[in-house]
Amino acid sequence: METFSMEVGGRTLTIEQGKMAKQANGAVLVRYGDTVVLVTAVASPLPKAGIDYFPLTIEVEERMYAVGRIPGSFNRREGKPSDRGVLISRLIDRPMRPLFPSDLRNDVIIACEVLSVDRDCSPEITAMIGVSAAIAISDIPWDGPISGVNVGLVDGQIVINPTLEQRAHNDLNLTVASTGDLVAMIEAGGNEIDDDTMFNAIMAGHEENKKIVAFINGIVEEVGK
Repeated sequence: METFSMEVGGRTLTIEQGKMAKQANGAVLVRYGDTVVLVTAVASPLPKAGIDYFPLTIEVEERMYAVGRIPGSFNRREGKPSDRGVLISRLIDRPMRPLFPSDLRNDVIIACEVLSVDRDCSPEITAMIGVSAAIAISDIPWDGPISGVNVGLVDGQIVINPTLEQRAHNDLNLTVASTGDLVAMIEAGGNEIDDDTMFNAIMAGHEENKKIVAFINGIVEEVGK
C-alpha cells in the first residue's frame, strides 16, 4: 500500500492506494481530516454497441453509519440515494465528463462510498478529489486530473474549505473545480458578494486546486497505470 499526504485548508489530505478494491481499474481511499471516502473506478473492456453518447455513471453512496446513525426501519437497510447524494454526484460529473475522449463508448462506473464524516471536512470535496485520483491512476483514458475546493468568506476573509463553525458565519458558499490550467466549474451562493470579491475567491480556489492537481500528478508518476 502506498500513502501520499498534503495539507489543504489547514488539514491533512491523505490518499491511499493498493490496499482496497484491487480488481477495479483504479481505486483510492481518501482521508480529509476524519472524513473517509472509498472511490473505485471501473470501465468495461469493450465499447457499448448502438449508442452515440458516453455512458458515465458516478454514484455517491452515503451511509447512515458514516455519521454514527442507524436507520430506524426494522430491517436496518439503507434506502435509495438521498437528494444530497444525487446532487454531489452531479457536482463531480460536471467538471469531469468533458475531459473524457469524445468518442469513448465504454461503460465507466465510479462509486464513492462515504465511510466516515468529519463535519469540518466536506465529503463532497473529498469524493471529488478521490474520483480524480482514482481515474488518473487507472488505465481509463482521461485528460485530467482535476481538483475541487470549497471557498468561503468569513468575516471578510477568503477561507479554503471552511469548518463547520466558520460556515455558520459564512457569506459565500462557493465550489471551484479546475484542472491545472483552467477553472472547469463553479457553483456558488452568496450574500450579495461584489464582483471583485467573487473573482478573488474563484482565483483563490483555483490556486489551491493547482496544488492538489500537482499532488495527484505526483501520485500518478509513482503508481499510475
